[in-house]
Amino acid sequence: MSKNHRAEVTISTYELDGLYFAVGVSKEGNIIKCSLPKESKQNAINEIKKTCSSFKISNKYQKYAKNVCKSYYGEKIHFNIDIPDMGDFQKEVLQEVSKIPYGEVRTYKQIAEAINSKAYRAVGTAISKNPLPLIIPCHRVVKSDLSVGDFFGGMEMKKEILKNEGICIVKGKIKKKVD
Repeated sequence: MSKNHRAEVTISTYELDGLYFAVGVSKEGNIIKCSLPKESKQNAINEIKKTCSSFKISNKYQKYAKNVCKSYYGEKIHFNIDIPDMGDFQKEVLQEVSKIPYGEVRTYKQIAEAINSKAYRAVGTAISKNPLPLIIPCHRVVKSDLSVGDFFGGMEMKKEILKNEGICIVKGKIKKKVD
């Protein structure tokens, strides 16, 4: 998705246990942006608004936001998505990340090698710009030493999401085989 999405985006939200999830959906019905959980509905909406120039708020796509919420809490949800328009390298990285199975992790190095690159840090940068966190499971990418690594929702959120998927973390490191 371009920085300023020009077509009107419909923003829908879903709340569970005091956390708010939001999705931005194109007129074609594709999720083009989602927020990580926020403590207020407005903050979740703002996460979507900052990347689009025209939007409306509606419950039309609340089921999508609910599925993002379910994914956060560890339910295995399959999303049919198109990787949004972005640079070729970032798109390639996110396509590879989208292949990581539920309950498994890969390292930044493994992602880079899978796309025939040695630019491990650039992979991390591309992942940090993921417009669809939880849908494109960037939380499943960890450091080569199996430490959890950074996450734009914070390291504690990343640990929580991984644990919700059944991944064991001890002292900040993954204790499950990396494939």
